Order: sequence, then C-alpha cells, then structure tokens
Amino acid sequence: MPIPRYVSAEEYSRQSGIGVEEVKKLCKRGELKHYMTEGGYYKIVVDDDSVPIEKYQEVKDENLRLKTLLETILNTAKQV
Repeated sequence: MPIPRYVSAEEYSRQSGIGVEEVKKLCKRGELKHYMTEGGYYKIVVDDDSVPIEKYQEVKDENLRLKTLLETILNTAKQV
C-alpha cells in the first residue's frame, strides 16, 4: 500500500485541472478523500485512487446523462 501524499486544495486544483471551488465542493460532499487542518484548510489525499480530470469529467457527464434519462422515464411513467 503506497503512503498517501497530502496536497492543498489549490495544489490539487493545479494538478488536476479542476477549479479550486469545485475541489472544495467535492471535499464537502465527501467525494475526495481529505482531512481538515486545525486552521480550516483542506488537505487532500493523493494516491493511486486519483484520476485524471478527463476521466472525472467523463464520469460526471455520464452521470448527468443518466440522471436526465431517469427523469424522462419517471415523467413518462407518471403520464401513463
């Protein structure tokens, strides 16, 4: 098991291509492994589980498409 490395939200943003505010939102939603320092700063775990921004965006886009499809199915089912 590799030893995890911790980076700030700003550094994670720079390395991943995700905006700093989006990184913080991902932390708040529990979608990024992190801890909060006593001063209130995010320290994000960077290990083998990290994915490139392109893969993250691909999964995020697929999630949006699937949500839209489910909403369409539910709305159609309500009309029947």
